[in-house]
Amino acid sequence: MLRLALAKRINFRHVSRYSTTVTTPSLTTTPEETIIPPHEPVLPQDEDLEDKVAVEDSNEPEEEKEAVEELSRRIRSPLHKLRDKGSNFSDFKRILVIGGAGGDGCVSFLREKYRPKGPPNGGNGGRGGSVFFEASKDETSLGALKLKYMAEKGGNGKGALMHGQYGKDLTLKVPVGTVVREIDPPLRYARLFEPQDDPLVHYPGWQEKNTTDAKYKRHLPRDKPEIIQMEKITLDLDKNKEVQLICKGGEGGVGNPHFVTSNNRSPKFAKRGQQGQVRYLELELKTLADAGLVGLPNAGKSTFLRAVSNAHPKVAPYPFTTLNPYIGTIDFSDFYQLTVADIPGLIAGAHKNVGLGHSFLRHVERSKVLVYVIDLAKENPWSDFETLKKELELYRSELTQRTSLIIANKADISERAKKNYAEFQQRYPNLEIVPISAKYKKNITKATSLIRKLVEEQKQIEKELRLKEE
Repeated sequence: MLRLALAKRINFRHVSRYSTTVTTPSLTTTPEETIIPPHEPVLPQDEDLEDKVAVEDSNEPEEEKEAVEELSRRIRSPLHKLRDKGSNFSDFKRILVIGGAGGDGCVSFLREKYRPKGPPNGGNGGRGGSVFFEASKDETSLGALKLKYMAEKGGNGKGALMHGQYGKDLTLKVPVGTVVREIDPPLRYARLFEPQDDPLVHYPGWQEKNTTDAKYKRHLPRDKPEIIQMEKITLDLDKNKEVQLICKGGEGGVGNPHFVTSNNRSPKFAKRGQQGQVRYLELELKTLADAGLVGLPNAGKSTFLRAVSNAHPKVAPYPFTTLNPYIGTIDFSDFYQLTVADIPGLIAGAHKNVGLGHSFLRHVERSKVLVYVIDLAKENPWSDFETLKKELELYRSELTQRTSLIIANKADISERAKKNYAEFQQRYPNLEIVPISAKYKKNITKATSLIRKLVEEQKQIEKELRLKEE
């Protein structure tokens, strides 16, 4: 009865993604109308959802109002889930990495028929697993990494001289170009960097005797427990399949046979496994590409990348369409390949992290050639070029000294573009300026050929420098 009352009192229209027919709730249907099954979600296409649910009488009972709000919420919730679906791309992360602890040694004695007091036969603990980082070209983001990783603990020793198994090593794959730095941990992780209180495993009922009675205490080992620690690391994983050890696992503890002496023939203790190394790391992804596209928002960088490579970044007529870097590969007829990185647009103040400037600028630090993409159809396009150079200079001075090329995009839009191109050449006679139309793929071949020429020259210079250093 409540549904029937709601159907009479509520007048709303919706469009189903399964049908283009507009339907209105009623008790009878015509052949032209389509009834949507109750198990299929209804997703309104318009953004104003309040117009979808209209109540005719504002003085209706409270129960009916609550029913209307519940119905509105059910219609709205699937749409909100789709809107909130974001990108998993991340180029900066801090994680805690812990090597596996070694297994504990065993306190055991041989017990056989007619041999009630046999010698000690406790096994040693296994070594803990280590943590490695592997650079992989198949990974493009740090977003999949968790905040904490721990390698497997080594197995404990057992009686009959059975040793514990080794813990499995943990290998984490990160994108090529990841910079790893060890930093000071926050206070909440301070306890992980403290040594163990008691480094020994005691026989049941013997802990008090071993630690307080002078007769037994003198047999205990005097070395203090400690955690494996090394100097802070800084790594640059810039090669594919490069593997680096990050945290070493702890050594396994030894069983009670290890402590047998002439004065103590049946030691009632064994050694605990060593704790694994603990590091708090800062990961920063710096994209590796032969050429980097730099430009203001909506200058046509993504359109150019789509035109010359196999990458398909999102293209739309509004600023900041690109929110994370894209890398495309340009294939030439002689099977030569070079990579081009498209970073999100820069704005004035990017060196101060305005508009996520630092997140964008870090991705052009490793590019051999900088390609400035300028909108030639704007008024005074050279002012955009000056803005870009200023931001790069303030962020890192050597960036503006690198080999560069200017791509003058949208050269086919108006007569103003032709005039701007002529004046651009007069203002910067020593720079290579290539007018193109990325949307219609005009003069693209000349632009890619120049990029290839500059990249090859830069690679040759780097090769000669390496030979001199060797």
